[in-house]
Amino acid sequence: MQNFVSKDKAYHFAAGYVFTHATNSVAVTWTDNEKVIKYGPLIACIALGVGKELIDKYDSDPKSTFEWLDIAYTFGGGVTVISIDINKR
Repeated sequence: MQNFVSKDKAYHFAAGYVFTHATNSVAVTWTDNEKVIKYGPLIACIALGVGKELIDKYDSDPKSTFEWLDIAYTFGGGVTVISIDINKR
């Protein structure tokens, strides 16, 4: 039976989750601005996903390609942090 989600997509989701959570921890210590605390980590997560895919696009490995779905899974991990962890306050 084929997996529902590939390992690559699961890694992107996990990276987005962990990176957004870590960025939120830093934002809380640096500022009291609620908008920065809430949306700054998500914007950083999007930048991480896009940056990773740009590296894949311009990498010398011919098997590396730019994939929008990878960005979506990275963003999904970030949105999960926003919706579960950060909105508890």
